[in-house]
Amino acid sequence: MTFKKSNEAFWWSLFSAGGVLSAMFLPAFVVISGYVLPNQSSADPGRAPYEHIHGIVSWWPVRVLLFGVIAFTFFHVAHRIRHVVNDLGWRHHTAPLSLVCYGGAFAGAGTAAWLLLTLPSVAQ
Repeated sequence: MTFKKSNEAFWWSLFSAGGVLSAMFLPAFVVISGYVLPNQSSADPGRAPYEHIHGIVSWWPVRVLLFGVIAFTFFHVAHRIRHVVNDLGWRHHTAPLSLVCYGGAFAGAGTAAWLLLTLPSVAQ
């Protein structure tokens, strides 16, 4: 009996990591950036919400965390879309579909990395 080599375990691991990170951190990001920081800046009228968020995102551990959450979320979505389209009956287009889905995830992760690396730091 011969077994066909598959890279499916690699994509499932990225899918799983994206789902876990999204479930853990995205609700916190939404609450912090959508409720806490805007309301906190209204107590301090001299500082705009953008400046406050920019100051927080300028710290390198926050950038690393944001990149991880964003990149793995892209791979989570790409894997889910690929399997949904396969379940809809497009099984004979596996290679182009994988290229589009995972290529888009790599492009999104690369764009996120570029944006986070080129974000100017706030002078302390």
